[in-house]
Amino acid sequence: QDNWKASQKLNVYYGIRYSVIVPYSALWRNMAVFDPSIYDSAKAVSVSPTTGLVTIGGGDRYNGLVIPGTGFPDIAKGRFSQATDSSLTYLFRGGNVSNHYSDIQWNDWQPRAGLAYQLNSKTVIRAGGGRFITRLGISDSVFLGGNPPFQPTANVSFGNVDTPGGNSTNVLPLTVTTQSKAFKNPEAWNWNFTVERETFFNSVVTVAYVGRRGLHLQRESDINQPTTATVLANPGVNLDALRPYKGYNSIRETDNVASSRYNSLQLSWNRRFANGFSFGAAYTFSHSFDDGSNQRDIIPDTYNAHNMWGPSEFDARHVMIINYLYQVPFFANQSTLKGKLLGGWQVSGITQFQTGLPCGIGSANDYAGVGQDGSFGCGNAGQYWVINGDPKILGQFAKGGNSSDPAQYFAVTNSDGTPIFTAPAKGTFNTTQSVRGLIHQPGFENWNIGLFKKFAINERTGFQFRAEAFNALNHPNWSGPNLNPTSSTFGKVTGKTTDVRNLQLSLRYYF
Repeated sequence: QDNWKASQKLNVYYGIRYSVIVPYSALWRNMAVFDPSIYDSAKAVSVSPTTGLVTIGGGDRYNGLVIPGTGFPDIAKGRFSQATDSSLTYLFRGGNVSNHYSDIQWNDWQPRAGLAYQLNSKTVIRAGGGRFITRLGISDSVFLGGNPPFQPTANVSFGNVDTPGGNSTNVLPLTVTTQSKAFKNPEAWNWNFTVERETFFNSVVTVAYVGRRGLHLQRESDINQPTTATVLANPGVNLDALRPYKGYNSIRETDNVASSRYNSLQLSWNRRFANGFSFGAAYTFSHSFDDGSNQRDIIPDTYNAHNMWGPSEFDARHVMIINYLYQVPFFANQSTLKGKLLGGWQVSGITQFQTGLPCGIGSANDYAGVGQDGSFGCGNAGQYWVINGDPKILGQFAKGGNSSDPAQYFAVTNSDGTPIFTAPAKGTFNTTQSVRGLIHQPGFENWNIGLFKKFAINERTGFQFRAEAFNALNHPNWSGPNLNPTSSTFGKVTGKTTDVRNLQLSLRYYF
């Protein structure tokens, strides 16, 4: 329900939305997902502590897997063999798992409220806030049909050219992806407070505070990761024999458990087109923090995500954008031949300045020894390194550098020569501090300029000549520094982006 209440000086908006969101179900019916609640340790297969190979024996090869729904649809039969394999019928678990698998999200109330108050003839105050819910379809982190038993995998190990299979059958642990059964809907609480003031030169100045709180955001974890304590207590034992769910390697589960917080000051100054000139300038100073910036972020330590909180990977602290359009006043009368030939020129442009985006310092090495699957965030940060100093941005690179090393973007050693970053101790994660988003990369600057000439035929039709220059100043925007502490170029900027100056000429007919 949406409503307005208005008076001469005050407009109030209020509304509320209610929804029941059912997870998309059709694609689940021909795939298997892993449900920890269905896994039965009494039916677990045996895993060799030396090789990690699986001995099924009396165990269940697909222990914990479930096919949502009550059975294969008729359309599946004859199209893939598993649809008529009676030995797989038990994976429907007696029809006790609904075909949408993840829980229905009830009572998603979305209240909204806002107001606009005219303080005087030139000043307006606005405020508003509300809750917003989004519906997710099936996650593309769960590879449809890619889980056993629908996509068989062939593993060749301990073999040679003559006998690739090694004269024996080697059953390896299964690797699967899955989705949380809870899988709450991502939501956001947005709010803002704005003051708008008409000023000189036919312009309007706006000052606004804008905030946002994000909840139930998507990220991933390996729910079959052994703990560091378990690995340390069992030296030399194959990891697959130490995992919680025997018979499986990694089990990447996507879930909506991350959160975010955004606060910003937003300033703008705009002049509407009058007397042949308009312009706009917008500046935003903002901070965005979260513990999961990307859908496929896999947290390093499944059992401890507390130190993941840090600047978002899209946290551009300062953004300035300027636009303008100027109609050259010379020979402006388009009704004369002189005006048509010499007049009708316009100059326009958009200029952008933006500070760099943050990244963490880490490497894909499995220092914890838990068989970590994938990476978390940019910079190859599979596992974050420990910081022992101040990796300050040196600032020399943008100015041309110094004689010792002009490419070094941030400090990697302390004044005494000791390294600022060190690898986590063997068998541990860096859980004492957050280095996620520690380094803000080089910023961005761009100038786009256009020169246009109008050749009017009549009031409604004509031609327009357009000369446009993108990155007109050919300003180099440097690529990010090397964030891998195991690299010989760690902390250095070794190249620039490919956004070189681009010139474009065109003739357009308008009608």
